[in-house]
Amino acid sequence: MKSSHRLSAALALPLTAVMLSGCGLFGPETFEADERSIEVDAGDTFELTLPANPSMGQDWSIVRPGPDHATVRQEGGREEDFEGDSGVDGAGDGTQTFTFQAVAAGTTKIKMSYCVLGDCPDHDRTATGNPGNDPAYFIYTVTVR
Repeated sequence: MKSSHRLSAALALPLTAVMLSGCGLFGPETFEADERSIEVDAGDTFELTLPANPSMGQDWSIVRPGPDHATVRQEGGREEDFEGDSGVDGAGDGTQTFTFQAVAAGTTKIKMSYCVLGDCPDHDRTATGNPGNDPAYFIYTVTVR
């Protein structure tokens, strides 16, 4: 009987870790470019990870005034450039990640502007997919429970 308890305990730990990984306990929940409707719990940290090539002058910024700070607060960000087929850094696709803290219940919008070589979008160009070499912007609706 003792060996079955040991087996149950041995199986329970990895299963618990897998179940909790979806809850953001092993890092912030990450949302990609096509996930424009975001729901998180107050106190959670979450990330927006967007396609970019910062070393080639293609990057994202948060359009001011930004999200309602009583609901969501930006915590930081990072950039990653990946090697392209040529083996040169910056010659391929990369990502730009923005980290946020869900402060309190409410709904707010985060407008992300995609600029190419300093050319940012006018207010009429909303990207429907991943932007390529054209300036565009995405609007995310964030609901904090």
